[in-house]
Amino acid sequence: MMACVNPDGTLTSSAKALLIAIQDQALTPEDISKKIGQPLFKVRSSLRDMKSGGFVEAQGDEFIISEGAKKLLARSQ
Repeated sequence: MMACVNPDGTLTSSAKALLIAIQDQALTPEDISKKIGQPLFKVRSSLRDMKSGGFVEAQGDEFIISEGAKKLLARSQ
């Protein structure tokens, strides 16, 4: 199981915060780190997990939320 998803299939609080940060605009890992108050190494690690899980998509140096993750986020709010 990925670090961004709880055993019950819901998003972890840090994953939810990250997705909320990029739901309206693409951001770099540095910008995400500042916006959500998480250390950059943690944000980069989460982004790797979330990219391999299909939650985020890379656009150059920036990341955006995937359509599937938007639906998951909407259900979890």
